[in-house]
Amino acid sequence: MNTFGLTAHTDRPLIKETAERILRWSEKNGVNCRICDDLAASVGHSDLAVPREDIWKMCDVIITLGGDGSMLASARIFGMYGIPIVGINLGKLGFLTEVAQNQIEEDLSRLKENKFKIEERMVLEAFMPQEKKSRPALNDVVIDHGEQIRLAMFDLFSNDEFVCPYDADGIVIATPTGSTAYSLSAGGPIITPVMEAIAVSPITPHTLALRTIIFPAQNVLTIRSGSIDMTLRVALDGQIVGSLERGDEVTIKKADYKVKLIKFETKSFYEILRTKLHWGARPLFNS
Repeated sequence: MNTFGLTAHTDRPLIKETAERILRWSEKNGVNCRICDDLAASVGHSDLAVPREDIWKMCDVIITLGGDGSMLASARIFGMYGIPIVGINLGKLGFLTEVAQNQIEEDLSRLKENKFKIEERMVLEAFMPQEKKSRPALNDVVIDHGEQIRLAMFDLFSNDEFVCPYDADGIVIATPTGSTAYSLSAGGPIITPVMEAIAVSPITPHTLALRTIIFPAQNVLTIRSGSIDMTLRVALDGQIVGSLERGDEVTIKKADYKVKLIKFETKSFYEILRTKLHWGARPLFNS
C-alpha cells in the first residue's frame, strides 16, 4: 500500500501527536498521506487536506484515529466503496480498532508491506418511513422509548410474517460485529463477527418469556411501533437518526456490501474477548 488516508475524531486527545507520528513515518518510508480536511485543520497540514467525501478515491487504505465510535463512523462513510479500514485506538475499549499506540510504526510497516488480512463484516440497512433512502449500520439498529420512563410496545415481523410482540424499554437489532456492543448488554449472544446473522434482543422486557432471536442474514425484518401516545427514537450505531409514531415501521435488511476491516495476525477475536471483556476469567479465591 502506497497511499494512506487519515481520518479522526478530532476531539480526542493525542490526535495531533498521533497524526504527526504517522506523517513522520510516512515521509521516512516513502508512503504518501492524505488527510481529511477537518483533521488537516486540527494538525496544521492544509497541504495534505482532502474533502472527507473524496479521500477514499485517493488512497489505498483509510486509517482512523480514535475509538470504536470513530471506526463506526468511517464504516458508515467509506464502507460502501470497498476500501479497507484500520483503526488506531485512542479511546478506551477499542474493540474495533486494531492498532495500539505502542505498535503504530510496526503496524504501519505491515500495511506498507501488505502483511495483513482483510475481514469482511456484514452491514445492516435501515429504511425509515419518512425517508427515501436507507442508512447503514455496522453494529446495530436500536429502537427505544428515549427519555420516557414507561414501557414501549413493538411488533416484530420477519419476511412479512408476524413473529411476536415486545413490551420493553427498547429493542436491539445487531450484526455479528455488534453482538459485543449494546446487544451484549441487553443479554444477547456473542456471535463470531465474520458470520452472517441478525440478532434481535429486547431491552429489559416486561416478561421473562422474551429472549433474543437469531435470524438468517437473508431475512428482512420489520419493527412496527405499537405504542400509544409515545414517540420512539431510532438510532444506528449509537447515532439518533429518526423517530416513530404509532403504526410507523422500520425495515431492516442485510446490505448488499460488506465493510472491509484490516486485521493483523498478532491477535484473534477470542484473544480480544479474553483481554478486553475478561471473557472466561476465573475469580481469585483466598487460600
